[in-house]
Amino acid sequence: MKNNSLNLSTMKVLLVDDTPANIDVLRKTLQPEGYEISIAPNGKIALSIVDRVLPDLILLDVMMPELDGFETCRRLKAKDLARDIPVIFITAKTETEDIVKGFTLGGVDYIAKPFRQEEVCARVRTHLQLRASMKQVEAQRNQLEEQNKKLAELNALKNKFIGIAAHDIRNPLTGMLGFSQLLMDYSNELPAADRTQYIKLIHSSSEKMLALVNNILDISVIESGNLKLVVRPDSLEELCRERVHIFDFNARNKNISLQPSIKEIGALPFDKHHVSQVFDNLISNAIKFSPQGSNVHISVEKDGNAAKVSVRDEGPGLSEDDKARLFGAFQKLSARPTGGEKSTGLGLAIVKKIVEAHGGAMSVESKLGSGTTFSFSLPMK
Repeated sequence: MKNNSLNLSTMKVLLVDDTPANIDVLRKTLQPEGYEISIAPNGKIALSIVDRVLPDLILLDVMMPELDGFETCRRLKAKDLARDIPVIFITAKTETEDIVKGFTLGGVDYIAKPFRQEEVCARVRTHLQLRASMKQVEAQRNQLEEQNKKLAELNALKNKFIGIAAHDIRNPLTGMLGFSQLLMDYSNELPAADRTQYIKLIHSSSEKMLALVNNILDISVIESGNLKLVVRPDSLEELCRERVHIFDFNARNKNISLQPSIKEIGALPFDKHHVSQVFDNLISNAIKFSPQGSNVHISVEKDGNAAKVSVRDEGPGLSEDDKARLFGAFQKLSARPTGGEKSTGLGLAIVKKIVEAHGGAMSVESKLGSGTTFSFSLPMK
């Protein structure tokens, strides 16, 4: 009677015996159980098979020429990957000394010759069930370790968020508090120009704080695995034109020219809101790190089965160290904005996660003094 509750039919059994008649009996006995059966006529071949394909169980004859079953088992257990494979000895030698030797070498059971088919099936099934259970436990343990590692990473990231966010929020908050206090205490005495300037500073600080909070919320949602995409067929070309138009004013304020090159590629599935974030981050970064009088090139084109968007600036470029840290959270790079703009160090981390959530990929090409090109691709289907 087969017991496949642990999917034993997928398990591999290696039969090792120098007597073809014995191999034939064992094969015919075990074939109805559905196991994947391999055969070795001696110990050396058995060891070579184990090096290529790890079986889940080995039935090993003891009395074989050149390399007997005991020595084969000893060599098998010396292999790191094969150490845990259960070995059942098959032998007519049933003296206590031989049985003890087999267990000492790592065997888990004995089957005495001549074979009794029901006994062979029962012993093999029992040890395969144990093997399958051990694999399940090992898989669960590895999964638990991976989850614990991920939790530790998320906890460390959370602590980093709290520390950096508190620092980055405190400075503008202090300024807002000071300027608002001046407005409350000396509103009637302050010249209109000063009041307007203080209000502008408060507004600017509020925008920076809101941007930081939004980024923290975005990265928190992404890292917790709760990013929800609303994917619909849409035009990446139209979205690119829209975002370029929105950032054209910022670019002209720094005497930077946006140069779009947009090819028609047809509708493709993506989340418009989140891909807008990707465009905004890459275009704003290019403007932020570009010198006055330079160009920012934005392209949309088909690349095989994907749509590819590239944003290339003529800025200072990135060092190898900067490129290695680009997509980490809260990474401040050696390159500095050319107009005194601020950065939370979260944008590229968010962008990469959004693109990957779409099944796409991010890339960067840059050399010091030669500008930087950020690209992302989205699958067409």
